[in-house]
Amino acid sequence: MLLPINDGYEVVKFEDIVRCQSDSNYTTVITNKGAKYVSSKTLKEVEESIHSDVFYRVHNSHYINTDYITKIFKSDGGYVVMSDGSIINISRSKKEDFFSFMS
Repeated sequence: MLLPINDGYEVVKFEDIVRCQSDSNYTTVITNKGAKYVSSKTLKEVEESIHSDVFYRVHNSHYINTDYITKIFKSDGGYVVMSDGSIINISRSKKEDFFSFMS
């Protein structure tokens, strides 16, 4: 995946992406090395460009790499803890499908 930097683009492998977070018409991509890239693509566009069966859209604003999940909680509506320490809520509408996906 090509992600913008000051003077061009950084090439990031899908497997290095921990999560993608939507912010209106922008998406922040966070990698396993702690780098954050802001893309002018929507989360839907990013989701369509990532060709991997380990990514899952757990929430309207979060697309995660399930390989980087460290914990999954069913309480409080359901949420995951990612390897970067972030806590991502699982939307009610996606909760059942997510748990099926993970099993």
